[in-house]
Amino acid sequence: MSPSRLDDVYAHSPRVVGRRIGDEFVLVPLVGRGADIDSILNLNKVGAFIWEQLDGTRSGTEVVDALVKRFEVDRPTAAQDYLDFLTKLRGLKAAVPAPGVEG
Repeated sequence: MSPSRLDDVYAHSPRVVGRRIGDEFVLVPLVGRGADIDSILNLNKVGAFIWEQLDGTRSGTEVVDALVKRFEVDRPTAAQDYLDFLTKLRGLKAAVPAPGVEG
């Protein structure tokens, strides 16, 4: 798996769904697609925000800009948090490169 770049555009994988349950946000693999039911991922506020931004139209740069604005964090920290979390999502096959988007 090649490293992600901030100009890459990602979307949710059809293998995973995200759900807000009360104050919690979880990613749940779809069992019918060969996912492991034990790999439910509980997201913190930053993780949930990033997940919601991965709509197949926003680049990593745009997501980082939104993180800086929303959480009042410095840009280098936001960029590293985004790339680290995206690497985790890609490893779980929860995020995929957006189809038809050059980046």
